[in-house]
Amino acid sequence: MILVYLFILSLTVGYLRGGRLNGYLQKPLRGLGFPIAAFLLEAAFGWIDGFFPGEPQQWLTLAVIVEYTLLAVFLWLNRDEKMIWLMALGTVLNFCAMAFHQMRMPVSPAVYNVEALASFVSRIQSGELMEYKLVDWSAPLWWLGDTIPIPWGVPGVASIGDLFMGAGLFGWTQTAMLRNKEKR
Repeated sequence: MILVYLFILSLTVGYLRGGRLNGYLQKPLRGLGFPIAAFLLEAAFGWIDGFFPGEPQQWLTLAVIVEYTLLAVFLWLNRDEKMIWLMALGTVLNFCAMAFHQMRMPVSPAVYNVEALASFVSRIQSGELMEYKLVDWSAPLWWLGDTIPIPWGVPGVASIGDLFMGAGLFGWTQTAMLRNKEKR
């Protein structure tokens, strides 16, 4: 969700800097359906639990692999954009964190006692958010997981990978919006 907020912020900043969305049309992203499909797949994690037979961990692993394959294809198709490389780095960091935790995003103890995140932690403990895993400080690559509490606005957590993806998205949006400004 943090990426959606950063995209909106980037659009606002782009407009304030004199940019316009029509700059995107000069060099549109290729394969835009891939990250949209990946986002929809991740958004569906909560309700597909009852749809597939067997243990949720079995299909969750497959779903995460499909999700990240879709993202990898998109990133590869747009590798000529400099800011896409930041997004790719963030994607790799998030995938690495999950690969060490049964394809679930580790959530570090840094967020356990943040009052605004109590409901989030409770939902993970109950199994409602099975795509997350509460870990302790000795877990492998815990520091790549969701370790950064975001208690204001809509409470949530972010990872280092999320920050790289957000920086790449922000930078790419600025580049796309300001393409026409230099011509004017």
